[in-house]
Amino acid sequence: MIHLKTNQVSKGKELVIKGNSLFYWKQWPLTEKGAFQKELLTKADTIQWPSPVWEKKAYSPKGFGTFRFFIQRDNQEKQIILNFSRVLGASEVWVNGKKYATHGNLSKNDTTSQDAIPALTVEMPKEELLDVMLLVSSFNSRHGGGFPLQNTIVEKDSFYKAKERRAALEILVTFLILLFGVFQIITYTNSQKEKYFLYFGLFCLVGGSRQLFVGDTFILKLFPEMSFEVAQKLRYICYYGGLALIFLYHNHLFRGYFSKKAALVFNIIPCIGIVYVLVFPVFYATYSAPVFQFLGLLYLLLGYFLIIKALRDKRPFARFILLNLIFLTITFTNDILNAMLVIQTAFLVNLGLLTYVAFQVYLNQKIGKQKEVEFQNMAQQIEKMNQQVQTKKEEISKLLYESYHHLKSKRELVDDLKKTTYDDSISVDEIIKNLRSELLEDNQLNIIKNDIEILNYDFIQRLKASAPKLTETDLELCTYIHMGLSRKEIARLRHITVEAVRKARYRLRKKLELSADKDLEHFLNTI
Repeated sequence: MIHLKTNQVSKGKELVIKGNSLFYWKQWPLTEKGAFQKELLTKADTIQWPSPVWEKKAYSPKGFGTFRFFIQRDNQEKQIILNFSRVLGASEVWVNGKKYATHGNLSKNDTTSQDAIPALTVEMPKEELLDVMLLVSSFNSRHGGGFPLQNTIVEKDSFYKAKERRAALEILVTFLILLFGVFQIITYTNSQKEKYFLYFGLFCLVGGSRQLFVGDTFILKLFPEMSFEVAQKLRYICYYGGLALIFLYHNHLFRGYFSKKAALVFNIIPCIGIVYVLVFPVFYATYSAPVFQFLGLLYLLLGYFLIIKALRDKRPFARFILLNLIFLTITFTNDILNAMLVIQTAFLVNLGLLTYVAFQVYLNQKIGKQKEVEFQNMAQQIEKMNQQVQTKKEEISKLLYESYHHLKSKRELVDDLKKTTYDDSISVDEIIKNLRSELLEDNQLNIIKNDIEILNYDFIQRLKASAPKLTETDLELCTYIHMGLSRKEIARLRHITVEAVRKARYRLRKKLELSADKDLEHFLNTI
């Protein structure tokens, strides 16, 4: 018995239904022809409110039954409403032997019983004593049938005004989340080509879409005939998709901490969840709820792992992203506790998700601008290095020309040394002077070669990593080819013939396992 005193339910006030009610397992006060006959309710059990679901009494999750309680009113002037935030199953509401509400399609048969999506609201008659019977059939939930969330008695006028405000806020919040998602995708396509913009934008779209199916006010206006099964599957699909996208977002925001194989595994797991939801009936899909709650916590931990690593490496804005992730964790925990029937909160999940999204979009823009500045600085450094390389190339070209004459003079010096044995006109002092000049030119050549090696250090290291079998001579040849030197210039620099360079290139192609249709210069430039 609920005894409603005069001011207990008035404008802005609501009474949460608490206490024990009667419960009749596999009993309805209806004959086979649908006529009301309360004498059919014979074997009563009790069940505790709030959150009365027959799983609490260890009954089979698939079945039917009747919840029953009484309301006594001191004042019958104002009309009151019974508000059930969610019904597990289909239901009919009978008050004093009259049917006042239908929710879905009530049936003892699992093929004809159909759950409904929206909340159940019942306008009660203005009578002093109300005998309320809630007939329920459920074949889709692991919890069985019943009323899992907070159930209240509310004054009619204030209830509908509050419902309109709640719907307006729900639609506004969802719209803003979707708008932020579109903004991030536009940012990715138009200016910033960083993939974390794309993944976070998709996360906003998927997360915002899930809020439509959780709140269900707006989606039912668009699709009033949508079934509970479809809505439930879409909730799970959006949830698993959101897990995959938030992982991709964090992984691309702080790249390098997960191997490709680990990242692939963490992407495949939510995809398996989506397939499971699509393939199996809703009843079995609800059994995966504890699994997806665990996965949600797991993927939050993965986010913490990446951000803590980023903090250690002093990555920009990592501290702020950590604070925002903590806020998301609080929001997600609240969502889980709602689903587990531990607490009941209004708007916190929607507003929490919106706050997280808005702040993260702001951080993404800041990170993007900083990376853009870093990219411009890097471009300037590259341009400066290109100028240095061009200068060195000009020096090398000059040296190549000089080295040709240097070799020629060496040959002449050798010829002069041969002649000293029989020709007294050739001066030994002159030969020594020429030798000193040759040694000086050799020293200049070594300096240029060292400069070439320094300028191309990164290239040489990448080449060693990709082709560890190459010798030092092979690496030197690859460096000259990478710099764009001709065969004639390479021959002069290495003191060999052009034909020897051609043969060396042939042997190099074999070591690199290049097919005939692949260009050696192009291959080296992609290293």
